[in-house]
Amino acid sequence: MAKVMIISLGTGRGVENGVAKSIHVNNPDKIFFIATNESKSTIERIESVSGKKLVYEPPLIIDNAEDVEGCWQTTARLVRSLIRDGYCSEDICIDFTSGTKAMSSGCVLAGASFECGNLSYVGGGKRDINGRVISGTERVIILTPNEFFIDQRRRMIQDFFILFQFDACIKLISDARLKSMAMEVHDELDLLEKLVLAYSFWDKFNHLKAASYFNQLHGKFDIRWQIDTSNSKEIVFKIANQKEKFAHSREILDKFSKEILADLLANADRRAQEGKYDDAVARLYRAVEVISQMLLARRKIDTSRVKIEDLPSSWQEEYRESNESIKLGQEKAFSLLESLDEDIGRDYRENKNLRNYLSKRNSSILAHGLTPMTKPIFDELSRETNQLADKAFPHLGSLKEKSRFPVLKLV
Repeated sequence: MAKVMIISLGTGRGVENGVAKSIHVNNPDKIFFIATNESKSTIERIESVSGKKLVYEPPLIIDNAEDVEGCWQTTARLVRSLIRDGYCSEDICIDFTSGTKAMSSGCVLAGASFECGNLSYVGGGKRDINGRVISGTERVIILTPNEFFIDQRRRMIQDFFILFQFDACIKLISDARLKSMAMEVHDELDLLEKLVLAYSFWDKFNHLKAASYFNQLHGKFDIRWQIDTSNSKEIVFKIANQKEKFAHSREILDKFSKEILADLLANADRRAQEGKYDDAVARLYRAVEVISQMLLARRKIDTSRVKIEDLPSSWQEEYRESNESIKLGQEKAFSLLESLDEDIGRDYRENKNLRNYLSKRNSSILAHGLTPMTKPIFDELSRETNQLADKAFPHLGSLKEKSRFPVLKLV
């Protein structure tokens, strides 16, 4: 693609020498000047020094040479239009040799905002009494501010992590890798990627995969980052071990744990924070079901395949003629708990508010209807569900707190 050069243009004596040198070294296909009405005549002096006519677009005039924001806006509009016309930001060079400090600053800020490929300025070893580079000693310095671009991505990763946008974090990490060949930067990004993947898989209930990444996070984390993963590891490792134990034993007693319930409730809260209330309500509905299944599992009753001999005698007549395995849904499971003298079964039956909000979930598009769930529905169902969970399993609160995702801080 053609190379574009954007040059801030001042009026100072001798600036034409540096700008002419920069144009010669950068050898652009297209030139744009950011100028004032007073400085646009400098172009003729540049041509005089260069010994040839320059091919350039009409200068973009700013009204106030001391207005950093105005210069930034003018340059940003230009860069945006170039990108819209098909130019790559990597092929745009910003030269800030000339112009007022405000003009140079505005151009540089625009170049950084759009991640232009190069920043260029002319320096030199010898200067006159006014601080200007002496003609003939000019040296063009071309910068590719990759560290700045990487740091921008670090801050974006921090923000996206807090919002649980882990796929976006992974994309930013991949982009940052392309900006540097430094080993220490790649080591930092590799460690950061493992951290993000650990929480990403955990957020998707893939605890075994999450545990494998958490296991790779050992020792001191990068000095740029602060995060405490101790509670996260505790919860994920316990759930992963529980799943592995159940996969081996297939015993219903090994299927559930308080950590699994706490994690499900915390996940519902995260989906609500994202405004995904249908997803959040679906998780709360499942959490209520898990409460009944956990309590029945203590009695070695699996709601997916209940043995008739495990049922109270008053229940057995209903299922005696059934040739299929007995499966109990949520309502039946809590009813069975009440028949087995479990207080939580009676609490469920008597809590009309909880059951009313659970029924609203049926109208969700993720269940049987088309009605979107709302924050008030989530808030009320969350309150009732958490109260039921706390009553069924005292001291669950500390596990719910440990299941919350920590904040990733860039320092």
